[in-house]
Amino acid sequence: MGQWGVWVIFAIIFAVAEAILPSFFFLWFAIGAGVAAITSLFISSVVLNLVIFLTVSFLLWISTRKIVQNMYKGSSTIKPYQDQFVGMKAKVDKIDDKGRIIVKIKGDEWRAYPEDEETHFNVGDDVTITKKSANFVYIKKNKATENNQKEEIEE
Repeated sequence: MGQWGVWVIFAIIFAVAEAILPSFFFLWFAIGAGVAAITSLFISSVVLNLVIFLTVSFLLWISTRKIVQNMYKGSSTIKPYQDQFVGMKAKVDKIDDKGRIIVKIKGDEWRAYPEDEETHFNVGDDVTITKKSANFVYIKKNKATENNQKEEIEE
């Protein structure tokens, strides 16, 4: 196998890396290695083919960098589904005999912990999600629920 075969192998490796990894980076090196494979059929200098590979890859990467940045600019503000829970309103669905609180969020049940330890929750309390961590959420009572309970205690 000649020099061209090595460049073809590099092109395949970079193409596979591009297909597997979520970045948009290795495509330019795959194209650069492909160009170097073609030029190695006519130019026998390894150093010159390496310079061609690096030049083509670098120029392609630089020329499309702004385009790729613009494509991904808006996506950074989108939160994953579960991170969107923060600030949402929910209802205490269950409290088991061990005192574990379960809230329903968009139809899913989540284990919840009070934001502060002094707060006592009852089934049906309206709560706000303050933080999500792993597979549970932290909650605090809504103002209306706190005021209703204070009124009940005073009566």
